[in-house]
Formats: sequence, C-alpha cells, structure tokens
Amino acid sequence: MSYPSFLWLREEGDRAPAHPEETLTDLLGDVGFRPRSVEILRVPCVPEEIPMRQGLFRRMLTDAGFAAKIATLTAMLTDAEVLAEEYARAEIREEKILLFVPVMRRCFDIVRLLEQFDGDDGRAGEIGSFWKRWHEMPAASHADKRADDLLAKYDPAIRLKIHGSEASAWERRRGVRNDFERIIREMGLEDALPAWRHPQRTTPTVIRGVAGVHFAYYGAAETYYEESGDFLPDGEAADTDRDLRGLFAYIDEFRFLSDLTAYFRDLSDKHYPLCYPAVSDKREFVLEDAVDPSLSRRGIPGNAVIPNDILMASEKNGERLSFYILSGANGGGKTTYLRTAALAALFFTAGCPVTARGGRGMAFDAVYTHFPSNESFESGGRFADETVRADKILENATENSFAVFNETYSGTDERRSEEYSKRLAETMYRRGTFGIYVTHIHALTGGEIPTLAAQIDETDENRRTYRIRRVGGTSSSFARDILEKYGLDRASLAEKLARHRAKTEGGAENG
Repeated sequence: MSYPSFLWLREEGDRAPAHPEETLTDLLGDVGFRPRSVEILRVPCVPEEIPMRQGLFRRMLTDAGFAAKIATLTAMLTDAEVLAEEYARAEIREEKILLFVPVMRRCFDIVRLLEQFDGDDGRAGEIGSFWKRWHEMPAASHADKRADDLLAKYDPAIRLKIHGSEASAWERRRGVRNDFERIIREMGLEDALPAWRHPQRTTPTVIRGVAGVHFAYYGAAETYYEESGDFLPDGEAADTDRDLRGLFAYIDEFRFLSDLTAYFRDLSDKHYPLCYPAVSDKREFVLEDAVDPSLSRRGIPGNAVIPNDILMASEKNGERLSFYILSGANGGGKTTYLRTAALAALFFTAGCPVTARGGRGMAFDAVYTHFPSNESFESGGRFADETVRADKILENATENSFAVFNETYSGTDERRSEEYSKRLAETMYRRGTFGIYVTHIHALTGGEIPTLAAQIDETDENRRTYRIRRVGGTSSSFARDILEKYGLDRASLAEKLARHRAKTEGGAENG
C-alpha cells in the first residue's frame, strides 16, 4: 500500500539521491547521523514538499508532545518490525499463526497513534486523517476488534510466554550488537563487522507443542489468521489497501526527524539562529545574517560568529549574480562563508531549518561541493584527483544546481591552475548554476563573473573582519578597494583633477 509519507511523496515513487556522497562528507563529516538519515538527506525536496518538511521540524523543535509521540512511534514500530520479521521467517504454519495475533495488535496500536496526528504544520494533519479513514474501513476495524478480543479472552501469562520472551531476547541481543557496531565504527573498522545473525530459533517440535497445549487460543488465532492474513501477506499483496507492512517505512522517516531535530536543537541551545526560508518563485537564494553551523563543533557559540548575507539571483539590475568568485586574505573567512552557503542550500532543499535570520530561495535539484584533500587521492596525485571530481560536477550540475569550489586545481602550477579554474568558473557562471568559487588567483577577479572578497580592517591589513562583501576585484593587499574608499583610485583622481582644472581656469578668466 502506498501510505502517505511524512518526508517525501512516496506516491510518486522513491527518488534517487541527487546530492553526491562527497557533498555530505565535505559539509557534515562525522556529525553522527544514521546512514539511512544521510541517504534521506541526499534526496532534495521538490518545491511543494519543502514547507511540509519545515512544518514538521518546527513542531519537533517547539512542541514537546509532538516530539514525544514521534519517539514513541519509533519504538513501537521497531518492536513491531522485530515480530513481523519473525512472522515472515516462520518455517511452519503453527509458528506463523502464533505470531500473527501479536503482530497485528502492535500494528493497530501504531495506527491508533498515527490517527492522533493533527495540525496544519507539515503533513501531520494529512497523515492523521488518512489513517483515521483507513481504520474506519470495515475490514480494518473488524481485524482490530478481533485482535483485541483474542488477547483479552486468553490468559495474559500464556500470551507473554508465547510472544514476549523472544522479542525481549532479541532486544537484549540488539542492544549488545548496537554497542559493538558503534565501537567498531568509531575505530574505522566497518569492514570487520560480522554478518548479523538472528537469535537462535525455537524448534518446530516445541512450537507445535505450545499450539497443542494452548489449543483453544491456537484455534481462535488460526481462524483469525485465515480471515485476516492478507493484512500481512507472505508475498505480493493481492489487495494493497490491506497490506500493513508499509507501516515500517515510517521507521526511517521518524529516525531522520529525530536525528536532524537533535542536531538543530543543539545549535539552538548554542545560540545559533534558525529560520525557515520561504520557497521563492524566482531564481534566487537570499539569506540574512547566515552563519556556518559547523563552527559549533569547534566550541564556538553562535552569538560569537560573524554573520554574513547571501545574495544570489539569476538576474538583478541587469547582472547575473548567481555565481561568484570569492577571494581575499588567508584566514579571512572564505571557507567558512563557502560552508555557510552550501550547508544552507543543502538543509533548505531538505526542508530543514537554516542557520540564518531569514531568507527565501529556489529549490535546488542538487548541491555539489569540491573541497580538495591533501591527505589521500584515488588516482595519481592531487591535481588528477581534483580534475576527476571537478569534471563530474561539470557533467552533472544544471542551472538549477548549487555548487561550491574551494581552491580547486591548487595542486598544480600557477599557469595550469589559472587555465582550469577559469574554464570551470566560467562554465558554471554561463550555465546559470548557483554557487561560489574560492580562489587566490587574482586574475579571475574583477571580470565578468561578480567578485566577493573577505574584508580586512582598512587601518590594519593583518586584522580580519570575517565580513564578505561584493567588490570590483581583488589583489593581495586590496589596495584598489581602499583607494576607492578614500577617493584615490584612477577614476576618482581624474574627476578631482578635472574639477581642479575647471576651477583654476575659471579663476584665471575672472582675474
């Protein structure tokens, strides 16, 4: 059954990840999100989905009851999935029948909780309405009542004996397994993880013995299984409207919500601003007072970070301002600004909060990053590695993509670096791709592609302000910008000289 999703429209089919793995590695490193949460983050939302996701995150961050309900549902779904897996693996009919009732009971408990979702934020209200309508179907309501009747009629001790011990043992084993896997991954030895094995199974003889001893319960459960077994079909469901197995898809969605909410709650606690940018009907990406959330991992509180605006548009006042060259002094905040913009684009397309005071933007189809590594290379050297990765971005980035490059092609001589950098930057600019190219090659600045510069204190060139501003071009000392400020550049001097000559000539005539 195609159940309504909290996070993306599965009715239209799962979309393949668009953001490359390298993007998440460059921007988030070892943040600690679960692998499946990372995979979901790699799938950009279409425009209408962004407000729905934003509404969910807003509720997760501000409504403790809603967040608690998500946590409860996650635990219930995990427990139900454990039993459902055992049910699916049942080797004999008696085992399947004995497991069917508790699996159905757990699934209907989850449906009851899903029905309680309401509100206009996100898709919660739509989810609640859907499951309420589904639960009111005669077949569903009858199956729910029969499960209740069966479990109320027979001795709870019997039910616990038959269905409770195996799940509890599985949970204990799973807890040990999770701790073990965490330690192995922290050591960087994922390849050493042994294949997971299910707990030792009860033998068919024992299962048949239990069914025989508790024959009244087994007979009632068998009748229930025969009339409602298609709610948990063995293969492809004949009637997809009754197949409850799709419920377990919510586990990954709820874990994604929990992982990302914990990340943004931590940022908020550390005084980083959070906003929910509006989806713009224009080709633009505009943020006010944006900051780099990754600085929090270096122990820097948000209120100590210098904010910068991000102003990008396919056209503004006759200029294309979607792609920029960014240059300036080392340590001036260029890489931080690059991460600020790229992380904002990534989180915005995922419907997440963004670390800024406010903004708006288009929904990007993918976010690409190029942060060269000095430590390891897949090919023959740094330049070759940079070229292969940059060429992939050149091949895949569209006018609706966001791409950032940090000192790309720096692993070669100056002439070739300038040649390749110029080609890459101009291709991105003319294609209409949004993004930033950080470089120390001053020949690239001040041309057709608009230039940003990391500012320095005009009275002390050694003091960085960490402010990023639009300039006409850059040089190693930013002398041109300083001269313009004080009216000492060529155009200003020429104007002053013309005024002086006019004044002098006028005075001579009057004399």
